[in-house]
Amino acid sequence: MANIENMIKWMTDRKGRVTYSMNTRLGPNSYDCSSAVYFALISGGFLTSGVMGNTDTLFSHLEKAGWTQVTADASGNYPAKKGDIFIWGNRGASGGAAGHTGIFIDDQDRIIHCNYGYNGITINDHDTIWELNGCPAVTIYSYGKNESSQLKPQPNPPKAKPVPQEQPSGLVSMVGTFYPDRKLAVSRDTDPDDTKSPALDYYLPGMAINYDHYLHSNGYVWISYISQGGVRRYIAVGPDDGQTKSTWGTGFFN
Repeated sequence: MANIENMIKWMTDRKGRVTYSMNTRLGPNSYDCSSAVYFALISGGFLTSGVMGNTDTLFSHLEKAGWTQVTADASGNYPAKKGDIFIWGNRGASGGAAGHTGIFIDDQDRIIHCNYGYNGITINDHDTIWELNGCPAVTIYSYGKNESSQLKPQPNPPKAKPVPQEQPSGLVSMVGTFYPDRKLAVSRDTDPDDTKSPALDYYLPGMAINYDHYLHSNGYVWISYISQGGVRRYIAVGPDDGQTKSTWGTGFFN
């Protein structure tokens, strides 16, 4: 019989004991966000052993297993409950680094998820992480409810709206794809001080970063793109020394 507690237990049993990896995502020592949720669903009896997919296939797998979307309440918020599953990203385009997923562990918006930022399975506040990642589109599924709606990207419960983002001067239009040769942080601005501007997420070596602008700022060269939430993000790709050989990857002038 399907059991929410067993599903959550699979995640909590591995909290702090496994690492994050998109390459070796099938355990037992590392997982990515979607594979962890799939294994948790199998442990809870919601999916049969051997079923595996990614963030994008999770939509249909949940629906076929009896999960339905949570409907927004009168105030426009989404009353997520313990055991509900969230998926970030638009259906049909949320695979790979474009999406994220995890499980609510209580009725106060705390989630357990396997994530790159903390290199493993951690418990965090959903809305805080959601806002830091640019407020992507979110869909929340609950088991056994006969409700359905395409959720809009809005936190739950309501919080103060983010201050409009100020764009730094010096942005130069340039479209390309950058492939880092090391772990690179995604930032909301071009301040290299981690205490003032902590990393929102990270790109692993070899991942594709599609950018549309670049700029020189604070001793570094940065590429920039618009996130799914419509917010501009920045990634330092090397020192501002005029040397292509010092760039931390390929796909930007080199």
